[in-house]
Amino acid sequence: MAAIIDLKLVAYGNTKKNSDGTFTCQHGAGECQSDAMELCAEYKLSGDINSIATGDTSFAAWPFILCMEEADGNPNKGSSCWSSTMNSTGISWSTISDCVDTEYDKVQNAGAAATPKHDYVPWVLVDGSVLENSSLLQKAVCDAYTGTPPASCKGRAVEAAEPTADRCSNN
Repeated sequence: MAAIIDLKLVAYGNTKKNSDGTFTCQHGAGECQSDAMELCAEYKLSGDINSIATGDTSFAAWPFILCMEEADGNPNKGSSCWSSTMNSTGISWSTISDCVDTEYDKVQNAGAAATPKHDYVPWVLVDGSVLENSSLLQKAVCDAYTGTPPASCKGRAVEAAEPTADRCSNN
């Protein structure tokens, strides 16, 4: 399915930029730190801070981001997630760690600028429309695609799942 989608992941969610320029994350400082790790991964994979806004490196960063999310965003897992998923990139963990330490505001500001207004997280858009039930992403992508469907769409009945109850409100 990767061949038919443009993926843009922005690890910012319900983060708020405070009037003093600091950032507050919905689930605390650890979330802010792990979000910065994910944003730094996207940034450092291209060397261009604009990759956060364009999503140009979202696929490349996906293995690391997935590992971090599966670890519930625990920033203490950053190094092990990086070494288990991103060793072939030639970018060291120290590059990501240094980015978090020295370019934190830069990546958080880029994440803020790339995050659309939203009512909950995850905020998933397919062809610019909100996908209310993100567990139906594959079905929505396959339904929206007008070309020859990839094997992951062909002959596969993707049934509706129960709406997810784990949405975080913007409050």
